[in-house]
Amino acid sequence: MIQWSKVWSDLFIILALTSNIGFLVSKDPYQLVIAIGVNLIATVLKFNIKKFLAAELLATAFISDLHLIPAAILYFSGSTSSLVTGLAVGAAVANMLSVILIIIDIIMSYGQQEDI
Repeated sequence: MIQWSKVWSDLFIILALTSNIGFLVSKDPYQLVIAIGVNLIATVLKFNIKKFLAAELLATAFISDLHLIPAAILYFSGSTSSLVTGLAVGAAVANMLSVILIIIDIIMSYGQQEDI
């Protein structure tokens, strides 16, 4: 049986990573705004996650948000591109950790199902 809450949360977690990387490649301000929006949606969805590593997933969401929001403020205030890129890379690393944690959680849940 498909658990749609997991599908939606995992979708937005992976979409957060891809939209963040999209900004790193394009340096387009609209892409940065999209990345922030998707990251905030992923953060909200992580509040409802009932996974073994839920606290760690939420922490990575906060880290990503705390990198992307200042990056946008600096980008639109005309700050240096390297500082904005550095913050966006930090958010991408946090998003990669989220995806790795999801994979670990999937492996752990399959192990628990086999024990039953």
